[in-house]
Amino acid sequence: MNSGSWYWPDVSDLDGAKDATRYGMWCALLVAGVTTLFAVLSLFGVRLMGITPAALLDAALFGAIGFGLSRYSRFAAVAGFLLYLLEKIYALVTTGSILGVGALGVVMLFGFFNGIRGAFAYQKLAAAAPPHAVPPTALPGPS
Repeated sequence: MNSGSWYWPDVSDLDGAKDATRYGMWCALLVAGVTTLFAVLSLFGVRLMGITPAALLDAALFGAIGFGLSRYSRFAAVAGFLLYLLEKIYALVTTGSILGVGALGVVMLFGFFNGIRGAFAYQKLAAAAPPHAVPPTALPGPS
């Protein structure tokens, strides 16, 4: 891992940009997994945190966002951050308490934001990198 911290990784090189994007990817996959678990439990009548079976759509969205982040997609990074932020704002409005967002929600929001930083830095650095030199191949024929 490069310099920086877990909550603000250095994105000045390709490896750092990849690491930051992976933070966002793992946050998206964690949200997708937990949401899937709670939505499936709600199918069997166990209600946790007011999650209904319709949350399977939300889980699928976060799964797709995680896949997009594994491909360093800027669109997926921004979509993941905005979707998660909107969900946390909705939770704050419906519960009327900041405790509905929680400390883990803030940590996850940092992860999604680092996914944005990493994806944009990766695309910028990858475009600026010189193309790899292709070694010449030997042509068949007499030597």
